[in-house]
Amino acid sequence: MFLKTNDRIVNLKNVSNINILRGVNRDRIIFNMNYTVEIHPGKYISDYVYWDAIDADDLGLNIKYLMENKYFAENFIDQTDDKGFININEISSIKFAEKKNRVIFNLSHPVTFEDRDRKKKLTSEFVYVNCSTFEKYQTYVEYVQLELERLSWK
Repeated sequence: MFLKTNDRIVNLKNVSNINILRGVNRDRIIFNMNYTVEIHPGKYISDYVYWDAIDADDLGLNIKYLMENKYFAENFIDQTDDKGFININEISSIKFAEKKNRVIFNLSHPVTFEDRDRKKKLTSEFVYVNCSTFEKYQTYVEYVQLELERLSWK
C-alpha cells in the first residue's frame, strides 16, 4: 500500500482520490488525502501530495508504476479519460445524474465551500466525473457498477 514518489512515500490507503494533470508546463500526479487540513481560518481542504514528472514520458512511467502497485490495483477505479482515480474505500455514496451525464462520488471526509450567500459551510469531499455523451455516461456507469462489484468481492 506504500508508493515511493520523488521525495516521499505515500500510503495509498489514506488517499481518497488521485488527479492527473497534463500540461504545457506541468505534468503531475496529485494524491488527495482522506483527511482535511485548515489552510486559513475556517477553510478546510483535502491534504495533498504532488508527484511531479519531468515531462509527459516521465508522467507515463509514473502512472505505469502506480498502476502496478497491488494496493492500487485492488482499491482504485478510473475517473475516465486518464484524469485520475478514486479509492473505493473512501466512497460514501455515488449519485448518477443521468440528465447531466455526470457521476458524483461523495467521499468520506469534510471540506468547506461557500454557498450562494458566500457563507462557509461543510460538505463531504466529492469528485465529479462528467461524460461528454450519453453513451459514454452509460458505459461509465456500467464500468463503475462492475468494478465496485468486482472489488467488493476481493
